[in-house]
Amino acid sequence: MSNPVPYLIVGGGPVGLTAALEMSRRGLPVHIIDDDFGPSPESRALAIHAPTLDMLEATGVTERLLAAGHKVRNMVVHEKGRIILSLPLSDIPHRYNFILCLPQSQTEQILTDVLADTGVQLDYGTRLESFSCSSAGATATLVKNAEQQRFEARAIIGADGSRSVVRKQAGISFDGESEPQQFGLADITLSAWPWPFDTAVVELLDDGVVGFIPMAEGFGRLVSNRENALDASPQGAKISKIGWTSTFRVSYRQVEAYQKECVYLAGDAAHIHSPAGGMGMNLGMADAATLARLLAEGNEDQYTRLRHAAGQAVLNQTRGNTRGMTKRGPLTNFLIRHLAPLALSIGPIRRKALKGLAGLDLPATWR
Repeated sequence: MSNPVPYLIVGGGPVGLTAALEMSRRGLPVHIIDDDFGPSPESRALAIHAPTLDMLEATGVTERLLAAGHKVRNMVVHEKGRIILSLPLSDIPHRYNFILCLPQSQTEQILTDVLADTGVQLDYGTRLESFSCSSAGATATLVKNAEQQRFEARAIIGADGSRSVVRKQAGISFDGESEPQQFGLADITLSAWPWPFDTAVVELLDDGVVGFIPMAEGFGRLVSNRENALDASPQGAKISKIGWTSTFRVSYRQVEAYQKECVYLAGDAAHIHSPAGGMGMNLGMADAATLARLLAEGNEDQYTRLRHAAGQAVLNQTRGNTRGMTKRGPLTNFLIRHLAPLALSIGPIRRKALKGLAGLDLPATWR
C-alpha cells in the first residue's frame, strides 16, 4: 500500500509545529520543513494564554509548558512610582488564571519533542523553492543541501512568518500600515528590582512607555517605544547582564483571504500587529489548530470566515492599546490616570478587561 500524500507545512515555529501536532492527532499525514537548522535560539514570543493551554492539552504539550514556564499573576501600571492601575490576573475567569511566560526557543523545543513522539520529525535545513497548485493538490520544489527535490502534497500550509514565501508565491496581498518609530526590546538579568517577579510592570514615561515582563526570578524582558529599550530602564532596576536585544517596527497587516487554491496561511504569514498583550503567537497557534480541525472534518472552506474576524479583532485591539500608551496627549493621560482606575474598579468592566488580556474574548474556533 502506498503512503498517503501528506500536507506540506512550511515553517517550524510554534504555529507550524502546532499545525503538525493537531493534524497528526486527527489522523492527517504531514511533512513539516524549516529553512533554519534548529529551533530559534532567541526568546522572541513569550506569553502563552489560557485558551492556548486549553488547546494544547490533548497533545500533552500543556503539561510540559506549565512545568517549564513562569507564571505571571499580576500587572501594574505606574508613573514615577505611583501606581495607577493594578490588575490581579488571578481574577481571570479561567482555571489557568495567569499568563505563562516562556522563551519561544523553549516553547519550540517542547513542541518539537512532542511531535517527534508521534513519529513526525521536523525537516530542518529544507527550503521551499517554488510550488504550483492543481486539482490534485500541490507540487513543490524543495531544496536541501543544495539539492532540489520534487514533493507532492495535498496542500501547502504557510506558517513561515511575516515575510512568507508561501504567501508571496501564492500572490496573496498583505496590505496595511506601519508605525513610523522604532521600538526596542532587551532580555535582562536584574540584581535589584522593586517589584515581585510574578508581576508584569508598565511604566509611563514622558515620551512613551516601558514594560517589564518577568520570565523567571531575576530575569525578564524590557519593551519600549524607544529604539534602545535600555535607555528606558525602569525606575529601581539594576541590570547585571544583558541578553538578546532587538529593534523592530510595529506594523498592522492582514491578508484578505487565509486560503487560495492549494494554499492556507497561518500566524504571521496571515497577520502581524503590535506585540502589546503578547497576542501574536497565541493567535497564530489558534489559526493552526482551527485549520487542523477543519481539514479533518472536510470543512476547510470555512477557514477564512472563522479566522479573519479573530485576526482583525486583535489588530484593532493592539493598535488602540499601542497608540494609546505611546502617543499620549492631555486627554489620553487623563483617561489613563483617572478614568481607567475608576472603570476597572467596577466588576463587569474589570472582568471584561481581564478576559481581553488573557485572550478569552476571542472565539475558540479550534474546538
